[in-house]
Amino acid sequence: MSRLEERYRLVLRLLPAAYRQQWEDDMVAAFLDSMDNDDPETAAYIADYGRPSLAEVASIVSLAVRLRLGGPDAPARSYAWGQAVRLATLMAMLTQAVMVTASVAVALWLSGKIAWLPAPAPAWALTPSGSIWHTAWNLAGYAWLPAYIALVLGHRRVAQAVALLAIVPPAVTTAVEQAAGDVPLSVTPWALRLIDVVLVLAMAVFHRDAPPVPRRPWLLAIPIGILLVPLPLFAIQATSQAPRLLDWPGLSCAMVAAAIAVHLAGRAPRQPARTLPWSLALTLLAAATLALRIVTLPDYIDQAQRTTLVTIAATEVIAVLAMALPLARRAIRALHRLPPIPADAQRPTTPTE
Repeated sequence: MSRLEERYRLVLRLLPAAYRQQWEDDMVAAFLDSMDNDDPETAAYIADYGRPSLAEVASIVSLAVRLRLGGPDAPARSYAWGQAVRLATLMAMLTQAVMVTASVAVALWLSGKIAWLPAPAPAWALTPSGSIWHTAWNLAGYAWLPAYIALVLGHRRVAQAVALLAIVPPAVTTAVEQAAGDVPLSVTPWALRLIDVVLVLAMAVFHRDAPPVPRRPWLLAIPIGILLVPLPLFAIQATSQAPRLLDWPGLSCAMVAAAIAVHLAGRAPRQPARTLPWSLALTLLAAATLALRIVTLPDYIDQAQRTTLVTIAATEVIAVLAMALPLARRAIRALHRLPPIPADAQRPTTPTE
């Protein structure tokens, strides 16, 4: 076996094992034929130092996503995981869209642009930013709303492109400010950017085989979400100091724990198979939220209220675990009752489609 074939077979390990068992040899043979060269020296060089092209790797990744995270015509286990990742992505995107939409309304109120509302207290008055980086940060964050709408309407590539506008400027801002010493080094901004990147990559599950997103409920979820989370939170924060101890990872923990509690109180215990995608989706969100909460704990070291903050963070972790562990156990049991992905679940029209 040549080094080129070894590298290609390594990429093929992204595919399900049963699928590889049936189609791997055919795909390898087709790939090696496409790399064949009439010049013996060139052919020997390619065999030793050649690698699958980025287009070839992207094609295999696309096939792996469709096999492992399939649509309605896919095997039950593949479809359940596909729906779970799609639901988790939509919920995460919805959270971003809700928060930025509410922040626009709050900014208009604080700047005195909404005359029919009471004037804000002087302590809440907005001051113009003297840094172009802060301006870029604020404007970039608003891109999550059109990205979410584009995803719901079925324009996945547009949603990914627009979401990048919400990621790149904040990343550049964080790098410049931390390098210049304008802000202390911290983990939280980079952890949030990493989650944003994962969110953009997760949009790949909205592939051509995936079912369309129900538009009406997911679009109505924006105003409902604003009424349930950011506006009450802002109103409480304006009158109390306690909510200011709740940072974004902490707020994420609270929202995920509440969502799981509502889910468990509904039909999940009585209809685990029917609600399996939602259970898996909330489990994925709980895992991501716990990871975010844990990796951002070092930012509390230099805080004056670090003992209080660490105690609150520990409480948040315990609350999410208390909700997520029973849910995950129930979801895994329901998932194991489903048949696995068979070898002939989906045959590509070309060897590396």
